[in-house]
Amino acid sequence: MEPAHDEQTGLLTRTQIADRLGVKRPAVSNWARRYKDFPTPVRSGDMELFREADLARWLVNRTVPQRRLRNGEQLGTTYATRLGRTSDERPGAEPKSTRSLAPRIEDGDRKAVDQLMGRLADRVRGPATMADYVNLCLIVMYVRHAELEQWQRIESVMSAGRGAQDVQLLLRSLGDVAQDTLRRNGDRTDMRSSLLQLEPRSWDDLTTAVRTAAGAGTGAFQLVWESFSAREGLQSSEFCSPVGLASLAAGLVLTPGQKATVLDPYMRGGEMLAAACRHIGAAGATVYGETLNGRLQSVASLYLLHLGVRPRLSSNRSDRWPPRHEHDVDVVLTNPPFNMSDAPGPGRRTGNWPYGAPPRGNDNFAWVQYVLEALVPGGRAAVVMPVKAGNSVNAAEREIRRALISTGSVECVVTLPPHLFSATPVPVSLWFLRRVERPVREGILFVDAQGLGEKNRHRRVLRKTDRDAITAVVRPWLDGELPGGGEDALRADERGFAAVVVARSDVLGEEYSLRPADYLGGGQYGAAPVVSRLLKAGDEAAGYVDRLRVLEQRPAGPEYVHRPGPGPDDWEEAILGDLCEIQAGPSYTRLPAAARTGDGGVPLVFPQDLVGGKIVDEPRYRVPWETAERFKKFVVRTDDIVCVRTGAQQQPALVSASQADWLLSPNVTRLRVRPTAEIDPLYLHAYLGLQHAREWMSHRAAATAAPSLSSVALGHLPLRFPPIEQQRRCVELLGDLGRRAEAHAAYASALGRLRAELAEHLLHGSVEPS
Repeated sequence: MEPAHDEQTGLLTRTQIADRLGVKRPAVSNWARRYKDFPTPVRSGDMELFREADLARWLVNRTVPQRRLRNGEQLGTTYATRLGRTSDERPGAEPKSTRSLAPRIEDGDRKAVDQLMGRLADRVRGPATMADYVNLCLIVMYVRHAELEQWQRIESVMSAGRGAQDVQLLLRSLGDVAQDTLRRNGDRTDMRSSLLQLEPRSWDDLTTAVRTAAGAGTGAFQLVWESFSAREGLQSSEFCSPVGLASLAAGLVLTPGQKATVLDPYMRGGEMLAAACRHIGAAGATVYGETLNGRLQSVASLYLLHLGVRPRLSSNRSDRWPPRHEHDVDVVLTNPPFNMSDAPGPGRRTGNWPYGAPPRGNDNFAWVQYVLEALVPGGRAAVVMPVKAGNSVNAAEREIRRALISTGSVECVVTLPPHLFSATPVPVSLWFLRRVERPVREGILFVDAQGLGEKNRHRRVLRKTDRDAITAVVRPWLDGELPGGGEDALRADERGFAAVVVARSDVLGEEYSLRPADYLGGGQYGAAPVVSRLLKAGDEAAGYVDRLRVLEQRPAGPEYVHRPGPGPDDWEEAILGDLCEIQAGPSYTRLPAAARTGDGGVPLVFPQDLVGGKIVDEPRYRVPWETAERFKKFVVRTDDIVCVRTGAQQQPALVSASQADWLLSPNVTRLRVRPTAEIDPLYLHAYLGLQHAREWMSHRAAATAAPSLSSVALGHLPLRFPPIEQQRRCVELLGDLGRRAEAHAAYASALGRLRAELAEHLLHGSVEPS
């Protein structure tokens, strides 16, 4: 039996029960022995814990003897009343949040998390797992923001600490606080043991990690979990659900202000449940979560508590697929593991499979049926599924899809953009399911939104505009506002995706496919081209025409304004070392490959990032902010010039304003014009791009397997240059030609895209030459 929404969900030891009730500890043990209906404990390591709600129900008819009544208690007071009163009196009895349910991620949060998840993580955890270190970060973040009295205990330990001898004292204190926090909120995870696995190299490393985590905002909590997922390369059973995906799912099946019970049977880090609470408000949500991975339960607990939500979470499902659910809920939101089976053989046969037994070795359709069975009649679910589950050829899976379609259990399928997850490229869909006795409507809505999303480094992100566009089509359909049946095309051209309603009978005739592309593909001649793409390509090309027209507006006269010159005889001559400060990048020993990261932190400039005299906007490697602080000597500024130091010579690149404060890699050298030098940085950059200058640098590079140009050798490069005003006129003319060349190249590229899009329409018959 589950506790009601307003019941306490904490976990108590026998000693805590005795203290709360004002009895001796042996009395609690006697009750457990004498009464068969005494609550059954759950275990956390070697310790037995009792659910507070179960105790309250058991104590409701047990009256406190008159001689044991406390001040203010009346005759007839029950132990259940005393338990509830002492619960209200405990510090931190209710989860608090100093932020909103949708915390904003600040720049400072990103910087703090980059530092926490960089080399500092390895120095603090030692041989322990990264999950143990993440537990440290999360408990500190939660307690610092939500339980100030507990945090003061930690501050006192850190203030009194003197060094390495106090490392274990601080870890034990943090473990005690974590254990108390989690058990008070119904989570039996043994986080204390997890924290004691850490072996920091020094007291300073540990306190730096604790203070950095404490100083981060509420938004940093999600960043820590996402960084952990990306860093560890977790299996699909462990990585977190992207915030945009979770928000989309919650917004399509829940209504703001709605009173609803919500379940995530595979809660990962709690992202789906958090999205549900954000959408309908914490007061209206009763959230349940299950996990088969105990190490993630504490993450989900802390994430939700951090938002001010008290969840009901468990990791003690004794049967992988129990025939009867603990919860009957209004809504299920879940992102189960893809294409995996953690319980082969007999475990599969214990389940309840009303739509057909799923195949061994793949639990995709076991999860679908487990979700449907957890719903109340009429309840809805949003389930993340791999795209290939929609048209897999496995006989058992085809039969299950047939049953789902025939009963009307599938209302909508949305194919999402690829690369939503940092840890896997597996393309996914959202399946919207409903528990019904008979079909409510005759059609299924199929949406192909693969083209949406914005690239963010190594993955794609669903923006709010993307979610709103999908919601504008899907939500009315789920609410019954759109006509069903037939093949009513809902082409959302202006939104960048397509949708169509297909009759269930037609879906059954298409091999029971639940893959939107099979219905939006337009048959054997391909899909009808999207008009918005043609319009966009045309507008893009027209925009370049307008830009070119502005660039080409110039007074009548010679196309390129120049005249014969007297030659360079009177020009200044110097060597590069006299004009510039030459700084090679840090050595490999100071900045090894292990210090680099693909995400977060300060970008590193490598030779491959020098393209066409510029530095690319998305360099491949970065270093954590903490690391960058130690390498300020190697920072680049606007109008610095970066040359190749080690490797094949490339055209030197000019640093733009947006690239200021990036760092040199060991493979490059920085040139910075001295304040007293009579040479313009842009002129110098153009000069170094001349063929003879590049050949000079290539010839002076050491003739080794990996050519290397030392700072000393580079400093002897001879230059000659005119007066500064003439330099600037040269740079102005070359810059004008460069901008025009780039504009023409961009226009040519836009014309190529327009041609390709127009070919689709012309040869499909949707447009014709005028």
